[in-house]
Amino acid sequence: MSYRFQVIRTIFFVLFALGLLELFLLVKTGQWFGAWFPILAVLLGFVAGGLTIRHTGVKSLSELRQAAQTGELGPETAIGGILGFLAGILFILPGLLSDVAAIFLLLPFTRQIVERRMSRPGARRGAVVIEGEVVEIHEDRLPPQEKNEDSPWSR
Repeated sequence: MSYRFQVIRTIFFVLFALGLLELFLLVKTGQWFGAWFPILAVLLGFVAGGLTIRHTGVKSLSELRQAAQTGELGPETAIGGILGFLAGILFILPGLLSDVAAIFLLLPFTRQIVERRMSRPGARRGAVVIEGEVVEIHEDRLPPQEKNEDSPWSR
């Protein structure tokens, strides 16, 4: 069995298990608080998700516009918008766990933790990041040189 198939199978299993857990929690809250509570929670989550996506979209566009004008456009600018959009999607999904996860994505201290983890993935794993500039050298622009037959470095 290939590694790719195992990863896909694991993702489907986790999504299926989370869906069952969400359904179980909705049924249990319906038993504890009455049938109106899960229905109201799903409807309010849907509305909160739409409002979050709308607010995040407008805010992200204004931040991107401002960053482009000041010349500070980078990946950090878009991460906040992506997290807000993800929080909105989690709100729209029916269930209590997804709503809790969305709330955690909207809280400032947990949002900063996630933004830090997403902003520099190479640095996070301990890799060395060397920023630099690429210069393209064309053969016809180089000065003529004598060829050294003993050297492994030749053009």
